[in-house]
Amino acid sequence: MRLGLDSFSFHIALAAGAYDLFRTLDWMAARGLSGLQININGPRGRFLSGEPTDAAHLRRVRQALAQKGFFAEIGGGHATDAALVSRQLELAAAIGADVLRTVIGFHGTLAATIGETRTAMEEVLPLARRLGVRIAIENHEDVTAAELRELLDTLDDPFVGACLDTGNDLVVYGDPLTAARALAPRAFTTHLKDHRLARVAGAVYSIGVPLGAGDIDLPAIITEIRRASPLDRLLIQDTTGYASVLNPFKRTDLRPPHAYPGVPAYATPAEAAQAGLILRLDDLSPKELTALAAQQEQNLAHDIAYLRGLVG
Repeated sequence: MRLGLDSFSFHIALAAGAYDLFRTLDWMAARGLSGLQININGPRGRFLSGEPTDAAHLRRVRQALAQKGFFAEIGGGHATDAALVSRQLELAAAIGADVLRTVIGFHGTLAATIGETRTAMEEVLPLARRLGVRIAIENHEDVTAAELRELLDTLDDPFVGACLDTGNDLVVYGDPLTAARALAPRAFTTHLKDHRLARVAGAVYSIGVPLGAGDIDLPAIITEIRRASPLDRLLIQDTTGYASVLNPFKRTDLRPPHAYPGVPAYATPAEAAQAGLILRLDDLSPKELTALAAQQEQNLAHDIAYLRGLVG
């Protein structure tokens, strides 16, 4: 099983102005990793370190990936926009990526959102087949893993599957292991992350922590992936410094299973941060961001060792 990273794992370094894709590739190679997913959502291609329309830059990225023997994926969105997905498929092919991760983005009603996604996927699948780039739709804090699996079964195409995120079903009142059981058989890629639930200023959040430090049963999920999934790669997504309030899309058809008794409670985000649970980066000074970016590299080294321990 090959191990890699999702580039969001360096979101603190990006916020601190210290991220560079090519340095990141060197950092990963030095630690024996095999590839990455490059999130392109945002200004200047975000973690691409260059404009997605810059053909010369894309050639440099492709060459750097090939020199290291890395697999590559593109992290894009949104799955309801066929024109956007088509451009991102072309970008993936340009750098030699074989997977495009996308997200749905809930809006309106579940039926309308799923219907628009199905229509867009049916439109772009011929291009995906021609380019040899598979589309992996993520359970992305908007739809449940069960809802995504139903969509994938309806599409029933070998070029569209799942990006199994091990934490996001917490946000839609779900169980991560149940989510893994639903999506592992259809997964093309993963975001292996750990989160901890906490109540901050009265609201329950799912907060990123290093692997093994949260509420997610990652050993059981890895066992399920190895049992039921065709995956040949596992990607870590370190989400330290990121949090989501539960049910961020305010879906009225979702209900919490209980009132989340027993989760730790903090009066303010600052109090939670003192306990190592950082909700957002906006409140940090440049000096604090730089220090946290360095800490995130240490967290990633821990994550890599932790995951290697699970997969052998």
